Amino acid sequence: MALTVLGRYEEALRIHRLHLWWARTNSDEFHTLNALSHIGAVRVRMGDLPQAIRILLASLTLRERTGHRYAEAEARNDLGIAYRGLGRLVEAQQEHETARKLSIGSGERHVEAAALNELGRTLLAQGRGVEAAEMHEEALRLATRIAHPYEQGRALAGLAEHSAGVDPAEARRYWERALAIFRRMGVPERFDAERRLAGLVGVEADDHTRASDAAKR
Repeated sequence: MALTVLGRYEEALRIHRLHLWWARTNSDEFHTLNALSHIGAVRVRMGDLPQAIRILLASLTLRERTGHRYAEAEARNDLGIAYRGLGRLVEAQQEHETARKLSIGSGERHVEAAALNELGRTLLAQGRGVEAAEMHEEALRLATRIAHPYEQGRALAGLAEHSAGVDPAEARRYWERALAIFRRMGVPERFDAERRLAGLVGVEADDHTRASDAAKR
């Protein structure tokens, strides 16, 4: 899972496949479904969305059959990400909302923060920017309270996305805070933050030039 967060997907897959092989060899259904859900999560990040959905649904089916509910919230949140990537936004929203409820019930606060962030991204994709910002703000408060820097950074990035078209200066401040966290952690999200910051600097420079020209006239 650490390798997944760091963007080292092929290495992560090798380890999860070893876990799955061990689980099946030992007829351990709990570890089988756990390994499947982790493999599905990596596939989501790799952009292999149809396969990710098949794997995650297989994991959830096995959970229901065996009664093992552990980490269902994570699997459903990842399933929502995959649905969003395919443009299935209503289904994505439902999965994120279910993941959030499950995480609250289980006390897994870091999963709740992740579900809030992903729900925010899905709401933004639906054109519901104000609601999206509310989800990211709640995620930021929660992630800060439980000292979870990764979800803090992702919440800040979500707020930056919302602010970009409204207040570029505010968006830049959010991106700078997010980038500081991502760089410290060494996660691949730092590259997108750097790219977005560079774009905002250009927007702000253009705005400044237009303002100066207007003043001269």
